[in-house]
Amino acid sequence: MNNMEGLTIAEMAEMLGIPYETAKVRLFRAGIKPVTKDALYDKSALEAIRNVPGKGRPKKAKPEAPAKAAKPAKK
Repeated sequence: MNNMEGLTIAEMAEMLGIPYETAKVRLFRAGIKPVTKDALYDKSALEAIRNVPGKGRPKKAKPEAPAKAAKPAKK
């Protein structure tokens, strides 16, 4: 009767191999709303939440090790 295409949160979580609640939070953080009242999301939402950055400040990049100075030759 209803031929709507889309994915539920449970289906997206299973496809991504993440817990249900994680998928739910990622959708919320990305600001993605369901397409229908039955909580079906567009298929593009799956790619949108695949690599959502974590909450908080990003880690600092490690500085490169300074090059060692050459020792002067002894006479």
